[in-house]
Amino acid sequence: MKKEISDMTTPKSDEKNKETFKGALIFWLCEIMGELGIHCFVSGRTLRGLLYLSMTIISCFIIPLAVPFVMFLGKPMYGLDLIAGIMIFIVTVLVFIDAWTIGNGRYENKINGKKYRGGLWMKVVAILGLVLNLTYVVFGGYFFNMSETISNDLKTRVVTVLNAGVDDYLEKQGLFFDKEHQIGSFEQIGYASHFKYFDFIDLNAGLKISYKLNFGCPHQSIWTITPSIVDGKLKWNVTEPEDTRCSEFFPLKLNLKEK
Repeated sequence: MKKEISDMTTPKSDEKNKETFKGALIFWLCEIMGELGIHCFVSGRTLRGLLYLSMTIISCFIIPLAVPFVMFLGKPMYGLDLIAGIMIFIVTVLVFIDAWTIGNGRYENKINGKKYRGGLWMKVVAILGLVLNLTYVVFGGYFFNMSETISNDLKTRVVTVLNAGVDDYLEKQGLFFDKEHQIGSFEQIGYASHFKYFDFIDLNAGLKISYKLNFGCPHQSIWTITPSIVDGKLKWNVTEPEDTRCSEFFPLKLNLKEK
């Protein structure tokens, strides 16, 4: 009689252990790779998994790759960084709902109709995971500060190129004047005008700078650097673009002195 009872209970106990193991497995897949939808694919929720995966790819890869090009061209961001942040927020919440459902033992395998065995510890871990993820998304600043970070980086590079090009011109024109006592063209002073973001144009007796982008300053904004000889000395005249945003965003950091 005891043997018969044992034979009747052991399979149920084994099945319970298997369900517990599978529940833990699917839960950790959800916690670790939930944003990729791995737990959804494993449990037969293919469409839901594709939703998670596509939103994560768009927000974490496609948008971050697109933003630098948009910023470089000076086009409006249209809130791309905000969209990325919102998408990650949505996926984070959906993953938490899945983890919480697994912890309650209500997460169902759509292929065979089986539910995974949950546990209190799963719900605790799910809550902690949600708090950590939301803290990163909201306060980590990656997505919401993306445009600001790229903008500052591009601004620094443009300012560096502008000032480097002008400094080189002033130096070469000054050396030529010291030797020849006259103002020279690009060819005469040995000035090479190969710079990104700007067209450096020879005025023969001066330098004209035309802006190529439309970022921080209107496209084709003009700076001019014109030297003149006054009382035997070389004097510099600087004309900045009419749009004040240009001088504010891309200041010329020069110490113009008479030669």
